[in-house]
Amino acid sequence: MNRTAYVAGKITGLPKEDVQSKFDQLTSRLTGMGYNVINPVCVLDDTRNWNDAVRSDIKQMLECDEVHLLPDWQESRGAQLERDIALRLGMQVVYH
Repeated sequence: MNRTAYVAGKITGLPKEDVQSKFDQLTSRLTGMGYNVINPVCVLDDTRNWNDAVRSDIKQMLECDEVHLLPDWQESRGAQLERDIALRLGMQVVYH
């Protein structure tokens, strides 16, 4: 397959363990389907502010073929922004 998927969902305001778990579950599922996966949680840096983190995440997302949204994406300003950019650029967006 060799397609690259970016995982997006709510991070801010949730316990790190919950965030890690839900992102890892989808990452594992996509990897099992043959995707290369960009999981932004793997590069979380608590010293960065929200704007810097989202800018970095969007740069990574733009290198992907698809954006895969976790069920809570609508509760996240960052995931909403990532989805909007992906749709406007004609990227495939998949809802989980």
